[in-house]
Amino acid sequence: MLFKKTVIYILICLATGLTFACDRAAGTPQEAAEMLTASSRWKIEEIAVNDAVTFKDGKMTQQFGGVDFQRYMETVEIKKDGVFSGVFNGESTPFLLKWQITDKNITIGAAEGGSKGEWTVRPDDVRQDSFVMKTRSTAYDYPRMTTIALKFKAER
Repeated sequence: MLFKKTVIYILICLATGLTFACDRAAGTPQEAAEMLTASSRWKIEEIAVNDAVTFKDGKMTQQFGGVDFQRYMETVEIKKDGVFSGVFNGESTPFLLKWQITDKNITIGAAEGGSKGEWTVRPDDVRQDSFVMKTRSTAYDYPRMTTIALKFKAER
């Protein structure tokens, strides 16, 4: 009886460990980059503006007095050569950006360089099947600072 309980306990521990290991966040920017480039394409799942969800399940939700998005990247591809390619809703031509690894995270910005309008992907926001990229800017609701988070899911 004790042996049976021990075996069941070990199996439960292994199953729990595997569940958490599969949904583990990246530990370093390098590991995050490997996870991001492992999926051929990512699809938008959620848009949050100032922590309020404005897009989910393929639908926009109107936020009273908030920033309204009519244009967003439906799918993105993150290539190993540093190219970040995104296709906006209703369009077919990809919009090209550049991604790079820094000491603490991954940044995504204009292909010609410069930090204006840069997006950030933190390692703890990257998992095998999803990632979140964030930015802060006054461009959307000047002079107020707006925080935007885009959550993408791996397209399988």
